[in-house]
Amino acid sequence: MAGTIFAAVFYFVQSLVHKFRLKKSFIYFPALIYAGLAILSTVLSEHRTVALRGFVARFEGMYALLCYVALFLLAFNMVNSEKHIKFILGALLASATVIGLTGLFQFLGYDLFRTDFGKRLILPKAYHDIADSLQFRFELSNIFSTFSNPNYIGSYMVLVIPIAFSMFLYTKKWYLKISLGLLTLVLLVNLFGSRSLAGIAGFIFSVCAFCLFFFVRRIVQRKNIFLTIMISVIVVAAAAGGFIGVNRILEGELVKDIKTQYTEFLGEGNRVFDLKDIVFDDNKITIVTGTESLTIENRDNHLLFYGTDGNALEYSKSENEDKTVTRVRFKDEKYKNFRIDVQGNIITFTHPSPYATFQIKVYENAGFKLIGVNGHETDSIERYEHFGFEGREKLGSSRGYIWSRTLPLLKRAVVYGFGPDTYAIAFPQHDYIGKIRAFNTTQMIVDKPHNTYLQIGVNTGVLSLAALLLLWGFFVVQGLIVYLKNRNNDIFLMSGAGILTGVLGYLATSLANDSVVAIAPVFWTLLGTGFAVNTIFKKKTIGRTT
Repeated sequence: MAGTIFAAVFYFVQSLVHKFRLKKSFIYFPALIYAGLAILSTVLSEHRTVALRGFVARFEGMYALLCYVALFLLAFNMVNSEKHIKFILGALLASATVIGLTGLFQFLGYDLFRTDFGKRLILPKAYHDIADSLQFRFELSNIFSTFSNPNYIGSYMVLVIPIAFSMFLYTKKWYLKISLGLLTLVLLVNLFGSRSLAGIAGFIFSVCAFCLFFFVRRIVQRKNIFLTIMISVIVVAAAAGGFIGVNRILEGELVKDIKTQYTEFLGEGNRVFDLKDIVFDDNKITIVTGTESLTIENRDNHLLFYGTDGNALEYSKSENEDKTVTRVRFKDEKYKNFRIDVQGNIITFTHPSPYATFQIKVYENAGFKLIGVNGHETDSIERYEHFGFEGREKLGSSRGYIWSRTLPLLKRAVVYGFGPDTYAIAFPQHDYIGKIRAFNTTQMIVDKPHNTYLQIGVNTGVLSLAALLLLWGFFVVQGLIVYLKNRNNDIFLMSGAGILTGVLGYLATSLANDSVVAIAPVFWTLLGTGFAVNTIFKKKTIGRTT
């Protein structure tokens, strides 16, 4: 926010000194409609504090969204020359170099943030005494660089790589060409080393878009098609070589991840524990699956177990070493995967294959309650509306489940949303049957939809999403029209084409990734810069034809 305020003040001062005027453009309308609906969604939100400041660990509330729009409009109005473009892209590539090198060293097993210095760098001073106990969620070779999640590396790299590559093609100075070539390779290693399949898919889309754009442009201008094909082959070969190299270093894990997601998409991958229902009936609880059901009865504080046919099940009992947990294992072959562990008044149900586990609380001389999110207890299973992905709940790290529960929320957020960054509150967190099927537990909190478009639709409304789709679509169409006709490979064409390709890749990646405060300001600034380049380009073209 401080950066946005500084940029706004700087623009105001420059306007007074140099008498800048706001550029005339259609793009103000969708941008301001989005901003207005973000404000409206905040005002009407039941959770206004969260809507203003953002959800914990996300912080993408109304203030952040308005800053995005402000950065976009400031970039559009402040970028007016080649010098401005070089300044913006130079700053971007300088920061990308730091991020890329940090990720490269992580990939090679030298993570700055796992050192004593790095831990103290990212922890507040008050927590320096516990720095040694800091644990990391990701493998040593799994790149997350300065971001909190490898998926965000995917979104960032797919946005920046085309710009680095376009500047590599543009520059004539040998030292810059070598530097930008090496930077492009480092960023590619970061993309593939993050193992972000959404980022890789977005990158493939952007490479195809770049090659298609280059090919069509050469046809329109009646230039050497063979050279175009050769350059496209080189680009694809370089990207494929980077992928193959990283996959070999990771001992095939990258290809394995892709195969896993493909089989899950077909419904043949990571199988779901086919839980259908959990039924509470006075002093009984019944766990219903697609094939069997298990009933547990609390009779005079003794647990009895019954099968689908209502007959008592034979079982064996054992205890752990300190005799705090009683293990119940059933003798019936049908129930060999139904494992019960009793500790005090807590029953832990575990199904090892497909894996699932949840806890049930037993009340003395009474019934049972399922233990859910943050200790929430219930003796009544709520059913929530869902759409699609039946049997594919685990698709894309359980994105199938999340999307199936998110889509129905859009019906309640047509004109305005639930409030910026209130997605976690709007999501049916007590959908325990669905969560057990998707996450193998009731304890998971879903705080993001893993889809920027659904995120916008729920938070600020479907109408605001339509406004942004119009804005982004207009940028893509405008860019294609402007650059296809241009015959000069100058800074305006190369930077504009790079930004256009990066934006396309980012928007494709956004189908499976969220908007986050670490990357969204970069995207919005580049989008504004891209529109500014298009405007400059159009003026130059008109000037040449008159």
